[in-house]
Amino acid sequence: METEFSLSEAKSKFSDIINRIIYRKERILITKKGKKVAVIFSIDEFKKYEDKGLIEAKGALADLDETLDEMTSHIYEARKLEKSREVDL
Repeated sequence: METEFSLSEAKSKFSDIINRIIYRKERILITKKGKKVAVIFSIDEFKKYEDKGLIEAKGALADLDETLDEMTSHIYEARKLEKSREVDL
């Protein structure tokens, strides 16, 4: 089960959130200005992910996403600077 809290709400209900994680086995999704920014879950669940290597894999994918975003931005910037471009139809 996953429950969503805004950052300000999570701050004021932190103790309750920890209890939900411990006793109800919930995952807590934290948002900031409507954007998903963090997830809080139990140490047992973290250890399962860590044992499977999923934590490291997720980090690698995050780096890949950033790299692809940068490459895409560079391509669009280069296209803006081109005066004309031949296209075969």
